[in-house]
Amino acid sequence: MLPLDNTLIYRDYASWKLENHDMLEAFKKNDNLIYERLEPVYAVIDHIYDSVCSKEGLDEDLEHIFEIGFNYLDRRFNVIRIYFETLFKSDCKDFNEYTEMVYYLIYLTDLREDLEHHGYDPDMDELDFLETTIENMIMERRKDFLYIKDLLNKTLQKVFKKINYDYVNIIDIYVEIAENLKIYLYEEDEITLGNELE
Repeated sequence: MLPLDNTLIYRDYASWKLENHDMLEAFKKNDNLIYERLEPVYAVIDHIYDSVCSKEGLDEDLEHIFEIGFNYLDRRFNVIRIYFETLFKSDCKDFNEYTEMVYYLIYLTDLREDLEHHGYDPDMDELDFLETTIENMIMERRKDFLYIKDLLNKTLQKVFKKINYDYVNIIDIYVEIAENLKIYLYEEDEITLGNELE
């Protein structure tokens, strides 16, 4: 059972949902790739939140899964909001065109955090160059999408080979958690990072 002093994070999540409701709904309605990619984390923590609201018992593992997932979503949505509201003036159509590139930046942030967590230096020249190239492309509204995909794949292959690293993204972990919790997500074609993109 969840101790009463841990309920604050669930109230924070309720506030977060209200604060981000319009943006989440706009992304969902417009089949935004970022929503699709982050949906497993959102679905899992929302499921756990509903369990808490219905006063079901919550074990320590689910509490931990909720905390990690909520903190992850909050950090990523703060970055997404900057791009969406500031750079793209909350224009879903304009934003959708560059969503995949913004997702690549999120992926690189995830990767750097994971590398650091496993004792690797996340500040690699290859990753810095890739990140800066993507950011500049978005800022300048260039449409070098194929070039970026190719650069991304080559960079990730080079980095993973150099440090002999098998990376498992947090999204993949939450897809598995969702399946274990019997949360069935609609999944379209997967974007495979680090392998050849078509």
